[in-house]
Amino acid sequence: MAERIRLRQICLLTDRLEPLIDTLIAVFGLQVCHGKADLTRYGVPYEEPPAHSAAFFSKHGLASAQLPIGDTFLELVAPTRHDTPAGRYLNRRGGGGYMVITEVEQTDPFLKRVEDHGVRLAGVVDYPTYHELQLDPRDIGASILSFSSHKQDEPFDGQWYPAGAHWRDRVQPGYRAIRSAELACADPARTARQWAAVIGRDAIAVGDALRIPLDDSEVRFVHDLEGRGDRLDAIYIEADDFSTATRAAREAGLVVSDGAIVIGGLKFREVSSDGAN
Repeated sequence: MAERIRLRQICLLTDRLEPLIDTLIAVFGLQVCHGKADLTRYGVPYEEPPAHSAAFFSKHGLASAQLPIGDTFLELVAPTRHDTPAGRYLNRRGGGGYMVITEVEQTDPFLKRVEDHGVRLAGVVDYPTYHELQLDPRDIGASILSFSSHKQDEPFDGQWYPAGAHWRDRVQPGYRAIRSAELACADPARTARQWAAVIGRDAIAVGDALRIPLDDSEVRFVHDLEGRGDRLDAIYIEADDFSTATRAAREAGLVVSDGAIVIGGLKFREVSSDGAN
């Protein structure tokens, strides 16, 4: 039986947090729940981070903000230095989708597959209550993929260390979850095989996309039609009324194309409640 795995968080890389946060608030009405930055203007009291967390973000030169979408999360990260992997990526590729983060019960089975297929780790987060494996996109293609688990309480019980203890108080009604991450690739079949091998689930052809089904979510692989290089190109959000966000995006002068709202180099698309994209 396949291990449980669900899409839990999407990471969007940007040069500055505040303009992107303001845009997401204006378009979707989202709220900030947590982060590694001064977010007091968004109603998040500043708290000194634990030493292990502060050391990690200082080492990697990152500021961050978390915005809940149902019980999933959009994380914005901004480099605080240029001499870091995120800083170099931003200089090379610009802002946009950066990481697909999944929740699993235990990381060990995934680590074994990663090692068996010779995939390198871009990073490891090992906190007292949280563990995360970050896979090198040079080996799997398109984006960093992370497998994350909690070391305490029950798996899949709703907690999510990166979002802080009070994220439920900041959830906006009408948004159920990020249901899909879409990768645009020059060779979708090859990238899908690489991701499927480490996830442990087969990729299935559905319409014009290859899909790896996860628990209540999926990862999609499509042809890159824009010539911008392999990337995390879009997310699909299940919402009661996505059209309100689309109108707000147009009023704000944002690009709205083929049903997608483009913010920070990432496309935001709607998924219906029956799962059809």
